[in-house]
Amino acid sequence: MTEREGSGNAEWVRRLIRRIREDGRTGYVRDGDGSLRDLPAIPFRDYMAACLYDEEYGYYAAGPNRVGREGDFYTSADVGGVMSAVLARFASRAFAEADGEPAVFEWGAGTGRLGIRLLGEWRAVDPEQAARVRYVMADSHAGHRGTARRAAEAAGLMAQVEALAPDEAEKRLRAADRPLLIANELLDAFPFRRIRREGGRLWEIGAAWDEREGRLRDALMPLDEQALGRLDMEGYRPAEGQEFEWGTDALAWLERVLGIMRSGLVVLIDYGDEQDELLAPHRMKGTMRCYRRHVVHDDPYRFPGDQDITAHVNFTAVRRTAERLGWRTVWYGPQRRFLIEHGALELLQAHDGTDPFSAEARRNRAVRQLLVDDGMGMLFKVIVLAAP
Repeated sequence: MTEREGSGNAEWVRRLIRRIREDGRTGYVRDGDGSLRDLPAIPFRDYMAACLYDEEYGYYAAGPNRVGREGDFYTSADVGGVMSAVLARFASRAFAEADGEPAVFEWGAGTGRLGIRLLGEWRAVDPEQAARVRYVMADSHAGHRGTARRAAEAAGLMAQVEALAPDEAEKRLRAADRPLLIANELLDAFPFRRIRREGGRLWEIGAAWDEREGRLRDALMPLDEQALGRLDMEGYRPAEGQEFEWGTDALAWLERVLGIMRSGLVVLIDYGDEQDELLAPHRMKGTMRCYRRHVVHDDPYRFPGDQDITAHVNFTAVRRTAERLGWRTVWYGPQRRFLIEHGALELLQAHDGTDPFSAEARRNRAVRQLLVDDGMGMLFKVIVLAAP
């Protein structure tokens, strides 16, 4: 086993290689001298799905907590509770005319940080309404669900909070009346396909095993007519040599939950852009990034199963999917504007300035961090969808 292969879990890498060899498909690679070789390969989407969601070795399905200081990346839920406070105000207004128990579902809830804080902030906004809320946290990582349950218990919220696997959460969602579904940085966590225009045609980028060089690498695989037709219908026109990510799994999830929900609102928060921007000339290599221990790089084969793999969300495709199902886009724009329009500036608190570590000072810094023009606040987008 080479040093590079050993950079991930050795047994898992061997399983991946065996899976690629036994699949029976191939892709071609171009060597430095211009010659072409066929290698055993699977679509990159399948490789990514295995690395992220394999029950024994997958990044999101096994191992330690993945978010926050102790994990590999931060989300906006980790920045001072500002997003939680704003979403609490948004949710309180959304349920202002509702009778009964407001039902909130958070998909990809992780360790429950966003939801626990949201419920605490909701209590401050409307204690009576907050006491009636039923909050379902859906996450595929068993460790995250356990942490979320412990956090709910510590906050005295066990009577209101359930942390469930996605299939169980779907059952609750199907029975809910006018629910609010929140997905904070979920869409970017789904496996995606990678497409490249080469020689005047579109190819699928695959994950190949190169026995001669002893490494996993990209290879080009043919696309079937159905995929080519869909790409054409959806307006993908990349330049020669350009690569891009095609988030079919994320769109399939969105289509599924919108189909389950007969009413209510969906709030999606993620980093991404419009399709035209994602196919702009300065994005010849797409937007794929890998995260491990708060270090970012662009090699998805470096730490298989031990790193996050992600890419920007195509919000043009998100709107297109929702509108095809009859849902309306009632709000869309940068996270910064969403926060401002929904009360973030009201969270700024006066203080004497002598203690930079006071609760007021920390909250003020968190608000500013999310609102700066070159930070999370502009890269991230928020879209709010309303049922037909």
